[in-house]
Amino acid sequence: MGVGKQSIEKFQKALSSKNPTPGGGVVAGLSAQFAASLIEMVCNLTIDKKGYEKVSKVAIKLRKDASELKVKLAKLTEEDAVAYEKVMLAYKLDKTNPKRKEAIKKALKHAIEVPMEVRKLAQEIEKIGYRASKIGNKNAVSDAKTAIHLAHAASKSALENVVINKKALAKLG
Repeated sequence: MGVGKQSIEKFQKALSSKNPTPGGGVVAGLSAQFAASLIEMVCNLTIDKKGYEKVSKVAIKLRKDASELKVKLAKLTEEDAVAYEKVMLAYKLDKTNPKRKEAIKKALKHAIEVPMEVRKLAQEIEKIGYRASKIGNKNAVSDAKTAIHLAHAASKSALENVVINKKALAKLG
């Protein structure tokens, strides 16, 4: 069952287990998705509301951008778990297998690409969050700021996965 189809309770149980997946990469992706959802909420609380008529068009655009990024992040979040599982499978290949090293390198490269993309999208969400916090409904400013913080954390967390996978790749030569 995919990450997005699980209850929060079931996901947290899987996250806290002794299994390496889901892990930090999945949490980074989910955090960025939550940030995007908060931005959508702030925009929905702004669009067509009294006193915010002048910013409704901007809020509609921000909401659309956040929604599109959230869809991309949902796919990447699922892909992150798959990418790490491929790394683990490659390491389990027999050490005498001449294709083992190349399989590990290929899997690690993919396990670098996915969080790099999560990081990029999370940074975009953070920027959108700043804009929403400036123009959005003042009663939802804490939600916009929470989105900013979550997106920032998601970006930093994704970077941690990039760094550790690059180190592992460098060790292979």
